[in-house]
Amino acid sequence: MTSGNPKRASNTLFSPFRFEKNPRACRIVCTIGPSSQSSTILEKMLLSGMNVARLNFSHGNQKSHGEIAHEIRKTAQRLMKPIAILQDLQGHKVRVGNVQHPPSICLNEGQEILLGHGETVSNKRIGIDYQDISHSVTPGQHVFLDDGSIELEVLSTQGDDLHCQVNLGGELHSRKGVIFPDSHLSFPLLNEKDEKDAHFGVSLNVDMVAMSFVRSATEIIEMRLRLAAWGKKDSFIVAKIEDRKGIDNLDEILHVADAVLIARGDLGVTLPREKVPGIQKTIIQKANTFGVPVITATQMLESMIYHDKPTRAEVNDVYSAVIGGSDAVMLSGETASGRYPLHAVREMDRICREAEKELRNFKGEIPVRGRQDMHDKMAASAVNLARNTKARCILAFSLSGATLKALSAARSNVPVYGIVVEEQVLRQLLLHWGHSLITMPHEEKLEDLIGPALRQLQEQGIVRTNDRIVVMASEAEPGAKETYLFKLYLLK
Repeated sequence: MTSGNPKRASNTLFSPFRFEKNPRACRIVCTIGPSSQSSTILEKMLLSGMNVARLNFSHGNQKSHGEIAHEIRKTAQRLMKPIAILQDLQGHKVRVGNVQHPPSICLNEGQEILLGHGETVSNKRIGIDYQDISHSVTPGQHVFLDDGSIELEVLSTQGDDLHCQVNLGGELHSRKGVIFPDSHLSFPLLNEKDEKDAHFGVSLNVDMVAMSFVRSATEIIEMRLRLAAWGKKDSFIVAKIEDRKGIDNLDEILHVADAVLIARGDLGVTLPREKVPGIQKTIIQKANTFGVPVITATQMLESMIYHDKPTRAEVNDVYSAVIGGSDAVMLSGETASGRYPLHAVREMDRICREAEKELRNFKGEIPVRGRQDMHDKMAASAVNLARNTKARCILAFSLSGATLKALSAARSNVPVYGIVVEEQVLRQLLLHWGHSLITMPHEEKLEDLIGPALRQLQEQGIVRTNDRIVVMASEAEPGAKETYLFKLYLLK
C-alpha cells in the first residue's frame, strides 16, 4: 500500500472534461429528432444524463443529420461533458410505397388485396420496395404491415404478386414497414441508401454505427472491412438483434460485434410477443458473459411521447432491464418526436439510479467475465480488492480502452474513474457500464498521470482524506510485453 499523497507534478495536465461526482453506471441512449435537436434541449438532456445521441437514418436526410451532429459536438464541448454519436442505419427493412390518396387507406378484415413490387399503395394493390417477393413467400404464410398492426395471410401467388387476405385490418400510411416472419428474404450487406449513409457517417466521424437485422458474424466482419476501406479503421459496430436468425447466431455475433441492441419492436413482430421477455433475458445474460455492451430498446417509456410521466409498468420495465444486466437503455420516440423529451431523460436517469442501489448491495465474489483474457482477470481482481478494502473508488488508466472495458464487464460496485488519452476512445467507451471518463495527455511514466488524476478527484470532492483508492493500469515495461499494475492509495 502506498501511503500519503503522490508527489505533485511540476505542471497540471489539462483535461477538456471533468469527472462526475455521482456517476450513473447504466448508460442512456437518446434518439435525436425534431423535439430534441435544438441546442437548448440538447444541453439540458446532456446535463440530465444522456450519454449517447442516436441519429436514426430511417428518418431525416444527410443534411439534417450533419447539422444535428455538429450541434451535439458543439454542445458537448461547451459543457465539458463527453457524448457519443450513434448512427443507426435504416437497414434492409421492406417498406410500402406511397398511398395513392393520402393520408391513408383502410384495410378491412376479410378483404382480399394484392401485394408486390411498386411505388403506389391503393385499396386494390400494395406496392413494396422488394422485387420478386413471390419467389420467397408461399401460400399460408403471413405478412405484417406497420410493425404488426395489420396482418395479411398469403392465399396464392399471381405472377410476381402475392394474393392476400386481411386477417387484422387497420389504417395504412405511406412508407410503413413490412415484415415477413415466416420467410427468409435475401438482401445485400448494404442497400444503396445505407451505403451512402454509412459513407456519410465516416465523413461525420460518428463514434458508433448500428446495423439492422444482423443475422451472422460475417455481416459484421464485412461491414468493418467496408468502413476501414472508407477510412474508419477504429469502427465500433452495434448489432441490432431483430429476428430469429440473429438469435440463433447470437454467440458468433457476440464474438465480433462491439455491442448488441435488443430491438424489441421487431422481435415482437417476427416472433410471438410472449417470447420476447425471455429472449431479452437470454441476450443480456450472454452479452454480459462475453463482456459485450447490450442496449435494451423500444417502448421503454413510450407513454411519455404524450404524457409527462411514465406508467408504472414502464418504470418496472426500465428497472428490470437495469437489474437484469443492460449496459444501456434507449429512448426512441420519447426524445425524437415526443412532447416531453427532457422529462423522459430525467425519468430514465432516476429509475436507473434506483436500480443501481440494489446492484451495489451484491456481496459475493466478482467472477471473471468477458473473453477471459488477462485484462478480464485483473479487472475482477481489482473490483474484489476495492470491495474487500472498502475503497472509495477505482482509478484506471488505459490507452486502448481494454482495461476499462474489462472493468465494465466486472460490474464494480464502487465508482470507476477512467483516464484515456484519445477522445475517440473515450466516446466509444460511453456504451460500457459504469465509468466516469476524462482524457489526459500521454505521459511516458504512469506516475506522471496518477498525481494529477488524484488531485482532480480531490478538488471535485470525490475523494478525501483517509480514503482508499485502487489504481489499475496496463503498460509496457522494459523486457516485458505487457505489465499489469495495481496500487492501493491511502490519502492523507
